[in-house]
Amino acid sequence: MSQSFVIRMTLWSVLVLYMICDFFVFKGPLQQELKVMFRSPADEAARAMSQGICAKVWNGPIYRSQVDRRVQEKLWRTGRDPEKLSEQEMKLQRWAALDELIDEAILRIKVRVNMEDAPVSEAEIDAEVAQFEKRFATAEELDKALAAQGIEDRKELRYRIAARIQQEKYVQFKIRDAIAVSDEDVKKWYDDHKEELKMPERRRARHIFLATLDHPSDEAKATLEGHLERLKKGETDFAKLAAEVSEDESNKGKGGDLGWMRKARLPGDFAAALFTLPVKTPTLVRTKLGWHILEVTEVKAPELLPFETMKEEVKTALIDSRREAAVKQYRHQLRLINKDKIEIFEPMME
Repeated sequence: MSQSFVIRMTLWSVLVLYMICDFFVFKGPLQQELKVMFRSPADEAARAMSQGICAKVWNGPIYRSQVDRRVQEKLWRTGRDPEKLSEQEMKLQRWAALDELIDEAILRIKVRVNMEDAPVSEAEIDAEVAQFEKRFATAEELDKALAAQGIEDRKELRYRIAARIQQEKYVQFKIRDAIAVSDEDVKKWYDDHKEELKMPERRRARHIFLATLDHPSDEAKATLEGHLERLKKGETDFAKLAAEVSEDESNKGKGGDLGWMRKARLPGDFAAALFTLPVKTPTLVRTKLGWHILEVTEVKAPELLPFETMKEEVKTALIDSRREAAVKQYRHQLRLINKDKIEIFEPMME
């Protein structure tokens, strides 16, 4: 054997011996590197959770802190106090927030690849930023609100608003065919829903009112009974009596006129009387608020407005309805297509 061969064999032997010791004795860097390269799913999950990650989308992390911030943001927008929510309610809020963040992460990737389908101008961003800032009386209030939502500064605010606009425009681009509404669609919907579209019966009335809060009920009743007799005998007129006697400051100067009213928008006891009285017949009526001399002055029967009058309103309602369903369906499809790229670490959501 040549000397070079002996040297090579010696070196190989040392290398093999080192590897054996690294793997089985010392648990050295080679073993650690292989563990990283061939980490089990359980190890991967434990490592992610140790970093505060509660989900991954296309290997991009979503942190529990992001979920908590989104929950706080939603509660802040709706004026709800987190301290008054039960633990179960907060858990539901966290899962709803995580679902939103997952959908948004998928959408961001989709938009990034197809940016030309959703161009956003600086003017659009400027307008949205200005609209957002108008909600706050001072710069200090704005900065405080941004901090509460986890937004570091105005630059990040602008970035987030631009991203939201782009995502919304991209979704609208993708669902444009699904929300298209033809004149034929509008006419068919109008014809199919004529009963629901009818304007309900409306009544115009006037009253003279005494509240039982300030007067004994029997006293208020007796007072108005006397005035009602005077009205029937023609000794006074309704408008003059309302101005002199009625305690309803909102209309006593207008002869007690209450305007046009729909039954569904009135307190039950008042509506029950108003929509059973004959026209031009002043009547004494009791409600939980007090006593009224109530007179129906005009009645409009239920009516269906012409198609041309309602066309644009119906079309807008149809588009809005279809948009909501189409957006939900599109997001659902994206979620299904990318389901293998989503990992959720449930213990982090407790």
